[in-house]
Amino acid sequence: MELRFPGRYYRMYPPEEYLGHAEEMLCLPMAHTAFMLVDVYGLGYSPGEPEPQRPALFYRGSTEVERRMMVEHIKPALEAARKIKMPIIYVNNANQMVAMQHSEFGAILVRTHGLTVEERWETDPVEFRFSKLVEPKPGEYLVRKQMFSGFFETCLETLLRNLQIKNLVVVGFAANACLQGTLTDALYRNYRIVLLRDCTAAMEYHDTIEEQAITKYVIRFVEAFLGYTATSADFVRSCEEGAT
Repeated sequence: MELRFPGRYYRMYPPEEYLGHAEEMLCLPMAHTAFMLVDVYGLGYSPGEPEPQRPALFYRGSTEVERRMMVEHIKPALEAARKIKMPIIYVNNANQMVAMQHSEFGAILVRTHGLTVEERWETDPVEFRFSKLVEPKPGEYLVRKQMFSGFFETCLETLLRNLQIKNLVVVGFAANACLQGTLTDALYRNYRIVLLRDCTAAMEYHDTIEEQAITKYVIRFVEAFLGYTATSADFVRSCEEGAT
């Protein structure tokens, strides 16, 4: 059985004037496709949960952006993938206790985010704080990463190989950090990438927030250099058709 939905990409030719966006019908065998969530965790997205102290996108007002995306797009896509028994893989930040405070990566977090690794990355090696909206179910997979990329010194590649996965449908945060790093490494390992473009957002700058310019840039970057994008609605519709 296959998932069939339109995938969008970007044509950077001819040099004098790019042809721009185009679509093709993707046909993804269910047996070789996984649904991957990059840093989709934290409290504050379901009623009754405390507001997150540090939103994933890390700018004032981003909690509402994240909540709307979680409720309206990520949650429906996740539930659709579950209904057709697609492998669900969570790839989350985790402090692996390897003295990252002495690393260049740790120095960057302090220099550009004003946070230590312990403050920005989850420190508990076992428990993550998941909103009830998107918490993992029994039998789903959780990979702990210590850098932006979910492939760097983790078991993700082994997991995907054991599951015989060739196609990744991906959602998550932040578009210009962990998501982009993970997708780049996925391409290097020859995975076909489909980013659900209404299920991601970037850490914007103060002069880009209004237009969500960085988010738009990363989505086009994925379409031009890494793979395809699609909408959550098209993905959900394809899953529903595959379940019948």
